[in-house]
Amino acid sequence: MTPSEHYVASLCQKSFLPFWNFPNPVGKKNKELCDVLVVCGNYVLIISVKDIRMPYHSDENVRYERWVKKAIEDSAKQIYGAERFLKTVNEIYAKNRTHKISLPPKSERIIFRIAIAFGSDNTLPLPYGDFGQGYVHVFDEESTSILLNELDTITDFTKYLTDKVQFLKGKYFSMPKESDFLAFYIQTGLDIDEKVDSIVSDGGLWDSYIESDEYAEWQELLPQSNIWDYMITQLHHYHISEETTDERRNEFEEAVRVINQESRINRIELGGILDNAIHRKLSARMLRPLKDANHCYVFMPLTSKNWEGKEKELELRCIVARMENPNVERVIGIAFGNNGDGQDVYDICAHYIPELSEEFLARAKEVRDELGYFKKPSISNSKEYRKEDFKGFGLY
Repeated sequence: MTPSEHYVASLCQKSFLPFWNFPNPVGKKNKELCDVLVVCGNYVLIISVKDIRMPYHSDENVRYERWVKKAIEDSAKQIYGAERFLKTVNEIYAKNRTHKISLPPKSERIIFRIAIAFGSDNTLPLPYGDFGQGYVHVFDEESTSILLNELDTITDFTKYLTDKVQFLKGKYFSMPKESDFLAFYIQTGLDIDEKVDSIVSDGGLWDSYIESDEYAEWQELLPQSNIWDYMITQLHHYHISEETTDERRNEFEEAVRVINQESRINRIELGGILDNAIHRKLSARMLRPLKDANHCYVFMPLTSKNWEGKEKELELRCIVARMENPNVERVIGIAFGNNGDGQDVYDICAHYIPELSEEFLARAKEVRDELGYFKKPSISNSKEYRKEDFKGFGLY
């Protein structure tokens, strides 16, 4: 990988985490498909990176046109070619040519085309839009770094890209930097009362935003969301290796995918609750579904008392939780603790139960009444677990 490709792949690794980020996957005729492919759920991000120094020419317009052709238009061609190939297959090989990357069903794929152009010194205007076969988002070094650090979940990033395209449709748009539009997006939610046909700024929006009290308050909340990212990384570390079969890898990815699709604001909420459950050493905690979610969670600390039967207990607690949350379809169980050797341990199970049969309800009630799982739950507001009670993951 070139230094610029490695830089982008590292940012994607941090933002989209190891299950879903694939540098240099293999495409047609055993050649490189693109520089980075991100696949999570139905989302497919095709990323092309070009590092092109500005050519020499006495005419500045000629220099710019030549740079755009090599740095951006050539990226668009690579992206379109990768997309055409992906339309013909259901899976492709990762860079190691051993493990396969499963793609979502062709009819359900949501494709994002992203060209990242290095070499402009972040001073040149970047063309974007449809280069012939679909909309391509174009970023430079600076905007790539800011976007992938600020919108560092697959849900937040793809929502931004989608919302931006829809908002700018039919509008004249002029802002010096992508980060200025990001600041505008964060602070307004693109919810503007008046109808506008142009968006123009002379810059400075991002610099003003990161100096604001709003940004400072957001930064104070972020640490308690990091437990969610840490947990996903640990799950991958403990359960996935070079020897893991593609079948096992895909099964495990499907379970972890739900927790990876939580937005950053949800991770703040969930991270605080998880940290609190660890710190208080509860036997278990059942979470009601967050807004617009069709899944709920069960958190269960691991101790010497439940270590031997931990898988069964977590499964049974999830069954009771499904009964207690009739409007969800899926229950995610997360167990966490220490293995006695100083290592943090996370485990996960996912139960997809779209309908509640009479037989299932009878079984769930039996489990609740006989084992006492969530028989008399104490109800509390998650705001109680905000930063004032945050203990730094509770595992240290």
